[in-house]
Amino acid sequence: MQVEWRSIESLRGLPLDMWILVPTGLGVNRLLKKNGQISDAWLEKLEIFLGLSREEIEKRFYKKTATLFEDITFVEKEKDAIENSAKLYKSRLKEVFEFVSKPYELKNSSNSIMYHLFLTSNNKTAERIGNDIVKKYNN
Repeated sequence: MQVEWRSIESLRGLPLDMWILVPTGLGVNRLLKKNGQISDAWLEKLEIFLGLSREEIEKRFYKKTATLFEDITFVEKEKDAIENSAKLYKSRLKEVFEFVSKPYELKNSSNSIMYHLFLTSNNKTAERIGNDIVKKYNN
């Protein structure tokens, strides 16, 4: 999570192809606590990495359920946070680059997703090549 979103945005319109490794499981998911009690430092890290406000992050990754008592709300992390963070990051990349490949999922020995790897470009052919590579290795 070293690449700040503003750095990605600075590449808008440039004629380049870029592979970007997104730590969806090892980074984003680990900072998103199940009960929604995220420290300010971690929330700030997520804001900088995703380029989103705290409110947007909470809305995308947590569900709030009101109880029978009006002043009590139950907060719970969405079940597919890793997959949701990959979809979110891809949609954010599509705001900067015209084409973004399907992600390659990098998993650990217990088959848990650690990273998603995307190819970004402003060239349709690069996206096709990226998708061909991902399809070959994403089994």
